[in-house]
Amino acid sequence: MNFKLLAAPFAESDIEWRVKQAGDKNGKPWAMVLAYLTNRAIQQRLDDVCGPANWKNEYTLGPQGGILCGISIKCGDEWVRKWDGAENTDIEEVKGGLSDSMKRAAVQWGMGRYLYKLEAGWANFTTNGRFTHRDKQNKYHKWNPPQLPRWALPFFEKTPTFEGVVCINDTVCINDTELSNLEILIEQTNTATADFCKYLNVAELHHLPAADYNPAIRALEDKKGKMS
Repeated sequence: MNFKLLAAPFAESDIEWRVKQAGDKNGKPWAMVLAYLTNRAIQQRLDDVCGPANWKNEYTLGPQGGILCGISIKCGDEWVRKWDGAENTDIEEVKGGLSDSMKRAAVQWGMGRYLYKLEAGWANFTTNGRFTHRDKQNKYHKWNPPQLPRWALPFFEKTPTFEGVVCINDTVCINDTELSNLEILIEQTNTATADFCKYLNVAELHHLPAADYNPAIRALEDKKGKMS
């Protein structure tokens, strides 16, 4: 199991936003907002990476109230569990506590941890916004979240293709287009292909499992970003 896949960036549709601070200036609303993952996205990521039968969650009461969530993943013949917790929320307090504690437990496994690197952004208020904020005067305002930086997004949307696909020991490897994308970034970052293959634990670059493609791209993009 490649745990790097758990920590890979999520699609924008999997990201929710909440208002941290809000007010109005010169009659116009403003809001500082924070990003977080939806529970459904966490569950789907665990299903995709671990398999539905190889992870589980459980809940217990926190030592001073609130709820603790433990996410367990089967690693070989053993179950490894990581815990975190949250207070009950003001709205649907038990359901909110369960949801928030699972999101925090997911961070212990790396899911959504990259979102903590984001600075609080500013909401874009518009009449056709995705979210709604109610101000102190009980007026409702529509808003859209700020645009995520490139490093916080999946680098390439993978489309179904069988062009140039290689299978090693029944494992589907990257296709010709994906190989070309990696080779371009390897050249741009002055990375030694042999060293990168060693890092990826493959004999040849074209033997890279398709499931490991996005983390490989992300590693090269991170290196490229530090060079600029």
